[in-house]
Amino acid sequence: MIKFFRKIRHRFLSENKFSKYLLYAIGEIILVVIGILIALQINNWNQDRLQDQVLININRIIVEDLKNDIADIDLILRTKREKEVYFTKILKGEMTREDYKQCRECKFLIVGSLDLSIEKRGYNLLNNVSTSKMSIDSLSVKIVQFYTKQLVELTVDNPLRENDIENNINHWKENYTWYAAFITQQNSDSFIEYALNDPDYTNRVANYYLLNYTIYIPLLETFTTEAKSIVNELELALEE
Repeated sequence: MIKFFRKIRHRFLSENKFSKYLLYAIGEIILVVIGILIALQINNWNQDRLQDQVLININRIIVEDLKNDIADIDLILRTKREKEVYFTKILKGEMTREDYKQCRECKFLIVGSLDLSIEKRGYNLLNNVSTSKMSIDSLSVKIVQFYTKQLVELTVDNPLRENDIENNINHWKENYTWYAAFITQQNSDSFIEYALNDPDYTNRVANYYLLNYTIYIPLLETFTTEAKSIVNELELALEE
């Protein structure tokens, strides 16, 4: 093709047909420009396809992350709800010696808790990969806003809950001779006497209940509700 155009150019020049050669040259320039524009358009199209695939892959990871988080939170909520009846009885002064003897978990209500670690693989990828599509994609914006809010909400009180548990354990260890027998589950009679008759225990139960049931559980429920909504939207988008 290049040789063909070159021959035409030489023929025009050899025949002193300058005006025709000029028109030909302009036409050749136009063809070159059109070719460049087409190449750029193809490149942009390929870039768009790559960006689309990157976003699709990230969204799939986010769906997996959120489903794992929802499952972890469901376990925490189920466990805490099963124990809430005992907190209520303690705070109302309705627990009996027999209740404590028959309920092993009741002896350790305020010295343990299931941990939650939010998975952030997809969120981190979404933050680290910048594309023009992500900046205008309303779902991507919604996901970033969700994580930005929830990662603060769910972690801001973690030190309070962790310190509360640690303080309870240290208080018993440093102030009660029954601690060794109790913690090794050899004898819990003295602990039961403490739990039934010492206001210190009721106060500690009330504080644990405040931090975990009054404050933390509603945050977990909100996370689950919003996460499920995002998962539904993402799955619908991935099906398109």
